[in-house]
Amino acid sequence: MPREAVLLLALVLCAPSAPAQDPYRHYTEYVQLRFARSQPVVSYRLRVDSADLSGYAVEMHIRNAPDTVRLAMAAHPEYDDRYWRYLTDLRAESPRGTATVVREDSALWRIVAPGGEMTVRYRIVLPTPAESPRAAWRPFLSPTGALIGGPHSFLYILGGTLVPSHIALELPTSWAIATGLEPTSDPRTFFAPTVDALVDGPIFAGRFHDWRFAVDGVPHRVVYWAAPGAAPFDTLAFVRGVEGITRQAVALFGRPPYRDYTFVLQDSAYGALEHRNSLTLGAPSASMGPHPEWTFGELAHEFTHTWNLMRIRPEEYGDVDYRTQKPVAGLWFSEGLTMRYADLFLRRAGLPVQDSTLLSHVAGLVGRYLGSPGNARFSAEQLSRVAYNAEPGSLGDYSASVHLVGELLG
Repeated sequence: MPREAVLLLALVLCAPSAPAQDPYRHYTEYVQLRFARSQPVVSYRLRVDSADLSGYAVEMHIRNAPDTVRLAMAAHPEYDDRYWRYLTDLRAESPRGTATVVREDSALWRIVAPGGEMTVRYRIVLPTPAESPRAAWRPFLSPTGALIGGPHSFLYILGGTLVPSHIALELPTSWAIATGLEPTSDPRTFFAPTVDALVDGPIFAGRFHDWRFAVDGVPHRVVYWAAPGAAPFDTLAFVRGVEGITRQAVALFGRPPYRDYTFVLQDSAYGALEHRNSLTLGAPSASMGPHPEWTFGELAHEFTHTWNLMRIRPEEYGDVDYRTQKPVAGLWFSEGLTMRYADLFLRRAGLPVQDSTLLSHVAGLVGRYLGSPGNARFSAEQLSRVAYNAEPGSLGDYSASVHLVGELLG
């Protein structure tokens, strides 16, 4: 064999193989759910009584579990609202004998039930809103709509975060439901393959406006809950803008990493929170009336988190936990690069932006960066570690923005 042929063969043999077109490595991996006979069986029932909107009742049925289980309330890594403070009347029953409940920590309870079968009941009494408008990710109840579920509602078995569950909803009959949880043959029962999916799937229910579109065959749903006396706005222009952002994100990233997606927008609320296949966002109708694009920047940001934060996650974000998240060093990447791409999607979709050109936008970022000495005094990782759950005054007399620094790096 000629020397050139030997060299060519060696290069071919040493070359890396082409990337797989599908992340699965074996035909059996497509299954949604793996289980063992020793795995507990869990189901929930959440009930909203229209005659009492001070809170909602939750029933958790467990069987095939050890005689002793510990139940915990998950802490969100960014917005730990500590709803264990509002959990009341927790009690347990067992068909095989007396069940006992002991509180071991602020968000942790020990249940002893003979035979490992029990029904745990409790109530979440919603706190009186300390602010108006309210945060769009926090639960609320009203005569025409409610946000429930997520980490604010469901206890889980400590050490059993891979346990699947079904969630049945008892709601006013006139209410529709919008959630990223997986539907079942019963329109008011949903499925969560893991605890992470359970607490990452808020449920919006009530009387709301509903629009749908598809991108690459993947269904997307936009729901808008209007408060009493809401101001009218151009819903057609708004939904077209949401679809434009979605199409640009999918075009850049290649494909959606979800089976379906739900945009939940709420009147009389502020802020937003991302989830794997949904988002909750405050969209005051008073602002949307003159400017239907008012929420596009924040919506594009949260939607981009579907890829950068929910799929590409900070290393420190581990499994579901009831304890407060420890500092994270990479939020400049998760937040800042998300800011960069959100701006890009708005421009590519032809939607209104504050700066007419990308150059003027970057110039504005640089001006803000130089205008606050703290941005240059601390590294991107240092700023990331104090972005959430940090003690007041962590930067001394300085202020800085991990979003700004991260976007500039992006």
